[in-house]
Amino acid sequence: MKSGRGIAKVLPALLCAFAFSVSAFGQDAPISSAKWIKGTYDYGFLDSDVIRGHEDWTVTVHPDGSRTVEAFVDLREQGHQSNVILRVDERFRPLDAYANFWRFGAYGGAARFWLEPQGSPSGDIMHGNIIGPSGNATLSLLVPDRFSLRVHPVITEGWQVLSYDHAEPSPQTVALYNMVTTSGEGIRGVGQMVDNEIIYHGRETVTVPAGTFEADHYTFYFGRYDIWLWSEDQILVRYAAEANGREYRLTKLEMGP
Repeated sequence: MKSGRGIAKVLPALLCAFAFSVSAFGQDAPISSAKWIKGTYDYGFLDSDVIRGHEDWTVTVHPDGSRTVEAFVDLREQGHQSNVILRVDERFRPLDAYANFWRFGAYGGAARFWLEPQGSPSGDIMHGNIIGPSGNATLSLLVPDRFSLRVHPVITEGWQVLSYDHAEPSPQTVALYNMVTTSGEGIRGVGQMVDNEIIYHGRETVTVPAGTFEADHYTFYFGRYDIWLWSEDQILVRYAAEANGREYRLTKLEMGP
């Protein structure tokens, strides 16, 4: 049995270790996120109250200005589900992404993309690995400074316009890598680089189930899609596709810490 004097010697050391752990993991410790934003979208129609599906997402804003979005898409109308993670820099330029796909209960495959900086004005290299039951594929593409990666969750659709330069007139055409996720044939996750025409229409008041927002209105993909983005975090609050009569509305919004 230890003597009382031995315990007295050990106790201060334990208290010092405990105090160090509290300090190391307390409020003064470095953190990997500056704030988080969570939300939900309803997938609907412009002329109907029918709900086609839902999307839940979280955006984490890091201290260096980069952002990571995680999204779960449940598009039951098409039997499609996907889990997507996309990381962008402080300019919303893609850095890396991962997505997997399910269709009518069957696994459809997965895709991973990442950017390899070249330190050259000619651009960087975007690599991709795509795997799935329909086959495998790899890609390496030269991408310009102004480009976007379309992985299809609604929260990331708004980021297709953020390479727009407000010092220049509309319309502006920038590069977009459009990934295929719901095709019934071929390898899901493979896509192609296309032109994306963007027009800025100004700031407008938009009311959706989550509230009323002062949002920036853009069209992209040569007028096919209208989107409204709110705040410095570029949160999409409404998305309308006149060509197919579809609409996506923000229904829930939380922010912290």
